[in-house]
Amino acid sequence: MRIVLLSHYYYPEVGAPQRRWRILVDHLRAAGHDVITVAPHPHYPYSDRNGFFGSKVGQGRRRVDVRLGGTWDTGVDGERILRVPYLHSGSSMARQLLDQTVSATGAMSAVIDRLRGRMRPDVIVSTTPALPFLLAGDTLSRLLRVPHVAEVRDAWPDLISEMNLVTGAVGRYLPGTLTRGLEHRLLPDLLTRAQRRAAVVVVTTEGFKRRLEQRGVTAEVVRSGVSPAELEGASGLTATGAIPLVPTADETGTVGDAVKGRTPADRRGLNLLYVGTVGRSQDLSTSIRALARTEGVRLRIVGGGVDTGELKTAAAAYGVPVEFHPQIAGAELAAHWEWADAGLVSLSCLDSYECTVPSKLYSLMARRIPVLGVVAGEAADIITQTAAGEVAVPGDVDSVAAAMSRMRERVETGEEFGSNPPAGQNPRDWVVRHASAAAMGRTYERVLEQVVS
Repeated sequence: MRIVLLSHYYYPEVGAPQRRWRILVDHLRAAGHDVITVAPHPHYPYSDRNGFFGSKVGQGRRRVDVRLGGTWDTGVDGERILRVPYLHSGSSMARQLLDQTVSATGAMSAVIDRLRGRMRPDVIVSTTPALPFLLAGDTLSRLLRVPHVAEVRDAWPDLISEMNLVTGAVGRYLPGTLTRGLEHRLLPDLLTRAQRRAAVVVVTTEGFKRRLEQRGVTAEVVRSGVSPAELEGASGLTATGAIPLVPTADETGTVGDAVKGRTPADRRGLNLLYVGTVGRSQDLSTSIRALARTEGVRLRIVGGGVDTGELKTAAAAYGVPVEFHPQIAGAELAAHWEWADAGLVSLSCLDSYECTVPSKLYSLMARRIPVLGVVAGEAADIITQTAAGEVAVPGDVDSVAAAMSRMRERVETGEEFGSNPPAGQNPRDWVVRHASAAAMGRTYERVLEQVVS
C-alpha cells in the first residue's frame, strides 16, 4: 500500500504530532508499506528555519532547498519526505494560520506534480492540528480519486468557536458579525463537510468519536502510542522523536545546577513538573494561582509557547515557587524527571476538552509517574479508573489547590499510586493495552487496509 501523509509537523521537530507520526511511519514501513510524508521544512516552534537549526534540536540536521513542487528529503530511518514551502510564521495566531495555509497549498501542488501516474497513492492521510491540511487532503482525494483518511487529534471544528480563534487571529481587522459568522457557522460547516466526505476520520478519544458520529461522520479511535523505549523507563523525547532511556547518575550530573535532581534539603513537599507546550489550551495560569493557596508545592515548567511571558509575570506577582526552563530533550530532560515527584497534565475548561486526552498523560502512566490531572471528561476518567493520581477541575483554582495538597500528602507518606485501581488495570498495564505504539500501529494499519479495500 502506498500511503501519502500530509502534515505540517514532522521530524526532526519535537512535539506530540511529530512523535505520533514518527512512530507510525516506522511501524507502517516495517510492515511493508510505502510511506511518503509531505511536510514543510522543519521550523516549528521557531519563526523560521534558521531559528530551528540554531536550536539544540536542530543542530547538525540536514537542510534542503524549499521550492514549489517540493524537494525530496530523506528521514533518519530512510523514509521519503517531500518538503514543501512554508511562511516564516511568528507567534501570532494569524501568522501561524498563514504558515499552515501556505504549506497546505504547497503540499497540494507537490502531490499533483510529483505523485501522479505510477506514483499515485492508494490512500491520502491528513493530520491536524494544522486545519488547512484537512482541506488539502479532502481536495487531493477528489482530484486523484483515492480515499482520504482525516486524522483529527483534537476536537475540531468545535474548538474554533470555543476558543474564538478567528476573533483572536483577525478580530482587530474585521467586523464582529463577520468573525462570529466564520467561527460559529462558515468554518465549522466547511470542515464538517470535509470530514463527512472522508473515508474515515481518525480521532484519539471515544468521546469525540461519538460526537462526530452524531453528525454523520465515520470515525475510528486510534489513541496516541507510547514507544517501546518509553515503556522501558524513558525520560523524554529526543530531537528525532525517539525516546531515550533514563541516563545514569553520572550522565545526569553533567547537565548543570539549573536542572539537577532532588537534594536532601527538599525531600519534603511536592515537586511538580510540567513538560510541553505553554499556551492557551494548557491554562497553566490556574495552577500558578493555585500554588499561592498551598504549602510545600514547587512547580517547574519545561517548554515554550505564547503564554510563557504572562506566566512568568503571574508567578512573580503571586510570589510562588515556579521555575521556567526552555524546551530540551535527552539527558537534560531526564534530570528534570529525577527531580520530580509527579507530572502535571493540564487543559483549559472548554467543553471540547472533555473529549481530549493529552498524549503526555499516557507517557506518565507508562513510566509509573504520579499524575496531577487538571482535566475533565475522558482524561479524568482514565486517571481515576487506573488510580494514576489526583484530578482537579479545569479553571477552578480551589479544586487545583486541593488536588495539589492531597498529592503532596500522599507523596510525603510514600503512598503508592496505581495500586488497587477501580477498573482493574494499573496505569502502565492500561497504556500497554490501549495506548502503546504497538496498539496504535496495529489499529492504524487495520483502518488503512479497510479503507483501501
